[in-house]
Amino acid sequence: MNSMKQWISLAVCIVMMFALMPDVHAAEKQPELRNLAKGLSYEWSETPESSYPDTGNKLTDGIIGGLNVLDPAWTGHLHKKTREIVFDLGSSKSISSIKAHFLQDWLGSAILFPLTVSMYASDDKQHWGTLANKATEHLWSDGPPVDQYYVWDGNKDGVEKPGHDATMAYARYIKVTFSMHPRAWSFIDEIEIWGTDGKAKGAKMVHADPFTYLQPGKDTAGISNLSLLYNGYYVNGEGNWTKEKLIPEISYINKEGKPVDWFFDGFLMLGLMTPQGRDFGGGGSYLSDWKWYLDKTLSDQGDLRQLNEATKEVGEKLGQPKHKSKVVMMIPNPGEYLSDFGDVDGDGISENFNESVVGKEAALANRQKAVNWWIQEVKKRWNVQNYSNLELVGMYWLDEQVSTSETGPETLRLVNKLVHDQGFKAFWIPHFLAYKSFMWQDVGFDAAAFQPNYYFEQLNVDRMEDASTIAKSYGMGMEMEFDDRMLTDKVFRDRFYDYLKGGVQYGYMRNVFKAYYKGRGPVLKKAAASTDPEIRNLYDSLYRFTKGTYSS
Repeated sequence: MNSMKQWISLAVCIVMMFALMPDVHAAEKQPELRNLAKGLSYEWSETPESSYPDTGNKLTDGIIGGLNVLDPAWTGHLHKKTREIVFDLGSSKSISSIKAHFLQDWLGSAILFPLTVSMYASDDKQHWGTLANKATEHLWSDGPPVDQYYVWDGNKDGVEKPGHDATMAYARYIKVTFSMHPRAWSFIDEIEIWGTDGKAKGAKMVHADPFTYLQPGKDTAGISNLSLLYNGYYVNGEGNWTKEKLIPEISYINKEGKPVDWFFDGFLMLGLMTPQGRDFGGGGSYLSDWKWYLDKTLSDQGDLRQLNEATKEVGEKLGQPKHKSKVVMMIPNPGEYLSDFGDVDGDGISENFNESVVGKEAALANRQKAVNWWIQEVKKRWNVQNYSNLELVGMYWLDEQVSTSETGPETLRLVNKLVHDQGFKAFWIPHFLAYKSFMWQDVGFDAAAFQPNYYFEQLNVDRMEDASTIAKSYGMGMEMEFDDRMLTDKVFRDRFYDYLKGGVQYGYMRNVFKAYYKGRGPVLKKAAASTDPEIRNLYDSLYRFTKGTYSS
């Protein structure tokens, strides 16, 4: 009996030994990680301001800045373009995480966290692969100084795509970039690149991203140049479109007032305000407001009927009577705080979008229900009108950023699934400082155009280069921006031409999806009809730009 017990004990020991061996083996293989950037030199795309300089490797000296703007560890940056910092590790190494440390002190010292910090890897310093785009986790707000780390962690984020088998990047060069606010400082003091020498188990070379603009094609429903037609409520009626106002946009009108070619090939119908002053984009409009907009846009003599008749008339004059203008319809933002939106399904219960009242799941379901009602109602009214020269190809999300709430991305995924279920493309045009705009494809959009927002305030013209670089890094198209101020004010006229010149210089004029913000009202009709050669040239130049033949 004792002998049997001894054999059993020995067998158990052997089994346990072999069971433990993989863990021991793995522990032996686990590399020791260190901060590869410690004491390393690096390259700035633009040096910090002289009042908060980098006196020598401040980003890698291991000294962490305190919550005080006067701490000498910080470097300060103001205005100009997105900052880039490039590290040469000397040879390819295995990288497990990257950390960048920033300060915020608003309003005290006018310092804000970067909206986005991005990390890239490269083997040759020329072709870069994206490791991560990280949005700030702290919203911009008043308050005492606070710091924040932006972190790419290979174990959590993966390499190239979340969930990938690789947990480490294998590269020689690392680049960290951070976006700039036009009126605020950015403060950074330390960047850490954790990893180990050589190629460790689980390390993967990072494939270079194309960094190209979105091209017209399947994802844009074939649209190259999308004209924004604002048809919401305005006191002076500028949101009411007529056939005569639309013809100079559908077609290029010569100086004799005759159509000689097609102009824009897509039209986005969108409204901002209701007659009661409620906002379609900010989540403050009710079901009654949504119905008002649908009545205005899709009635017998509504704005889309005017677009149809204008397309029909131009087609007949150009000898192409079957030509159809492609249409994208907006989707109002249901928002996250209305508790009494209206009853969309006839069950006698008004939809509630407020999570604090009905909970996250119910609020999401109610937003989804409202958006589904909108899409179905658009289709139903469209079919009733039976437009001869229009084609409904897409839906546009009116809110210009991903909501900062926890359910923001999930809401967009639900919305875009509804759009795709009906066979439409999902369009979006985020503004320059839009929160999490880099994740536009992840939440289901097919086509996006990035807003430079250069036209609207006094900025250096390098904003156009910055915007084009961001658009390419995110794989977006570009938005062109102007309004009727360019007809009377040389400052705005010059800014308009800066967009056109930028298209030539930065490559977004040809074979790039573009959206055109033109303000409200028929600015192109006014420009086309002007007898002032300088004003008329605005119209002619824009036409040549859409055809890819503009030269300054």
